[in-house]
Amino acid sequence: MKRQRGVVLLLALVLSLLLGLLAASALREALVETRMAGYMRDGLLAFEEAEAALQAGEGELERAPPDRCTACLPPARPHDLAGQWQGTQSGYFHVQNLGTSTCAAHMPDELLVTLFRITAVSKQTQSRHVLEAVYAVAGDTTRRITWRQRLRGD
Repeated sequence: MKRQRGVVLLLALVLSLLLGLLAASALREALVETRMAGYMRDGLLAFEEAEAALQAGEGELERAPPDRCTACLPPARPHDLAGQWQGTQSGYFHVQNLGTSTCAAHMPDELLVTLFRITAVSKQTQSRHVLEAVYAVAGDTTRRITWRQRLRGD
């Protein structure tokens, strides 16, 4: 009988060890999922901040449109905020006057519009988002005709 008690004790220890490993694995997975959810939340918050900065840039465009630029390249390294930027509560934006056109997308044919590029950057540093939109302005009408999200390598 003494041998059977020893085997039962050994079996109980092995099962205890397996349950401990299973619990540790479940805890590790829960931590990974929590971290992933945090990253997703930070990314969505950064996207919302960039969109709010884009809307602030649109408001600035309607208030005081800039003069036509001579070299209208998109801002270099917008993720690093290199160059001239205007700050808002949610981020930063840069407005450029691209000139006039009579064939802007989503606008009536032959309507002369002035095109503006607004680049917006979120304040989030870990998950920084950059949005770029082109607006067509004709009289009192301002319309977003295209937009894109710029990645770090763009």
